[in-house]
Amino acid sequence: MRLLFDDLPQGGAIRFSDHLEEDGATLVRHACRMGLEGIISKRADRPYRSGRGEDWVKSKCTQRQELVIAGYLPSTASKKAVGSLVMGVYEAGKLIAVGRVGTGFTAEVASALYKSLTSIEIKASPFAGKLPAAAGRGVRWVRPELVAEVEFRGWTHDGMVRQGSFQGLREDKDRREVVRETAGQAPPVANPGAAILETAHLTHPDRVLWEDEGITKLGLAEFYTEIADWILPHIVNRPLSLLRCPGGSQKECFFQKHAWAGLDEDLIQRIRLGDGEAVAIRDLSGLLALVQAGVLEIHPWGSTLKSPEKPDRLVFDLDPGEGVSWDAVVQGAIDVRDYLQNLNLESFVKTSGGKGLHVVVPLRPKASWDEAKAFAAGVASTMTKASPALYTDTMAKRARMGRIFIDYLRNGRGATAVAAYSTRARAGAPVSTPASWEELPTIRSGSQYRMGNLAARMSHLQGDPWADFGGVDQVVPKAVKRR
Repeated sequence: MRLLFDDLPQGGAIRFSDHLEEDGATLVRHACRMGLEGIISKRADRPYRSGRGEDWVKSKCTQRQELVIAGYLPSTASKKAVGSLVMGVYEAGKLIAVGRVGTGFTAEVASALYKSLTSIEIKASPFAGKLPAAAGRGVRWVRPELVAEVEFRGWTHDGMVRQGSFQGLREDKDRREVVRETAGQAPPVANPGAAILETAHLTHPDRVLWEDEGITKLGLAEFYTEIADWILPHIVNRPLSLLRCPGGSQKECFFQKHAWAGLDEDLIQRIRLGDGEAVAIRDLSGLLALVQAGVLEIHPWGSTLKSPEKPDRLVFDLDPGEGVSWDAVVQGAIDVRDYLQNLNLESFVKTSGGKGLHVVVPLRPKASWDEAKAFAAGVASTMTKASPALYTDTMAKRARMGRIFIDYLRNGRGATAVAAYSTRARAGAPVSTPASWEELPTIRSGSQYRMGNLAARMSHLQGDPWADFGGVDQVVPKAVKRR
């Protein structure tokens, strides 16, 4: 078999990968950090055989299991569609409630499930035990006949599914075989933001925001609650520009830089900046208020409310033109990093959630906006002159053909770049994600990390890639030095 694969031409439909026989735990961790679903491994002392067997093992980055559908809530945003599912598992032959799943439904799936479930409705709850009043409010109960596969982030301390996403129905699974799968899983963890999410005012929580992924407003709120400790340091107490998409990412979107009618000023601050106005948030409650307002992208200023006229970071946005390979974008980020290092400036990298990468430079807030922008422009200009076939500092589309635009314009007063860990209003629900310089060569696109795989990545990181960001003490140099 080995000889057969080795004889295949490289680059063909099938390619053989050498076996990796050591340190499987590290391999799984790296796969999950890269946003992959997991790995498949085989016992080395067993031959290859077709069909299912115990010789092959799947190591998944996210938890999945079958759950029984016991009821549903109709969508508040669409007619004749499911908004969320009430799920259960069997314990000692009795059906036990394990919470709700409110995301993962495309419009077609939500309508199809509604049609299937309305045909098997019953009057009373099929669960063996009595539910709290809030858990059963508005639920339409069904005969527990259908089994769904659900991806989730683990179990809560009270045995409920945490951040579940519907993946499809399982017609090959007997409902009586559906039990809680716990072997080999990490123990339940407390989520401090869960209580805040419970009290958040979300109208139409089942409104689908990313139709291709079936991600709802509730799903976005759960996502931000899950990663609150990572995203909040980059967005709280800063002026914000917001991309609002009240009808979802595929409907009309618009940038909001000022306060709006109906703004909850207890959670979202209205602030004055010179002659202008902006908004800001203080905490997770404010972030969830942005979700309620249909905000799908968060673009903070490069300064804080404490020193709005003194930027505390620079952003170099590497925007590839047509015909530029991803490897060239990665090398471009490394070139910017190396150039900055030559000026004794430390920098950090993140995916943009789009086509490119962002190189971010933390600063002590000392220079003015004009000084910061002039310095960034000098970096872009010098690199362009040194490698005109690779880079351009001109925004015009014709100038970017086959080259990378080093966008320094993000560093002017009022200009913004998407925040670290913010979602993007694009297909696949990508997230702008910080990475370490060491792992950058393993990343294959600016949209590699998404809402669907980011939590798994972060749970397998051994530390925050930007852990040192807040501790860097450096200022904008007086002038750009040429290499």
